[in-house]
Amino acid sequence: MGYCIEMTESKFAIKKDNFENALKSLKAVFVPENMDCYDYIGGKKYPHFSWVDTKTVLDSINIVEALEEIRYAPQLDQNGDICNVEFIGEKYGDEEIFFKALAPYVETGSYLCFKGEDGDTWKWSFSDGSVTYI
Repeated sequence: MGYCIEMTESKFAIKKDNFENALKSLKAVFVPENMDCYDYIGGKKYPHFSWVDTKTVLDSINIVEALEEIRYAPQLDQNGDICNVEFIGEKYGDEEIFFKALAPYVETGSYLCFKGEDGDTWKWSFSDGSVTYI
């Protein structure tokens, strides 16, 4: 199942100088002992995030690969900076966890707007190293 969403508007930037730290921060939330999301199968706990393969993120060699795996395809400008992203998924997942990890490296004034299958709308706004859900 899941809750279908679409991105309606975005302005999202990460400077090339911050790529390595952004990748390290994102990978840190995928280390199994750091993960807060679990499935229980046969009484055993399995950490995972919705719609994302943990191994792919941990094996990513750059931020572009990692962002694509969390379902956000980055667009690069002529300087090699990320100048926007496109949501390439279908359903709402664990964006809050991912965006909190990336927030210290996302340029202030960045935002991502979404609309859900039931018409609800929301915005993730990045400012001064943090992200706010509106």
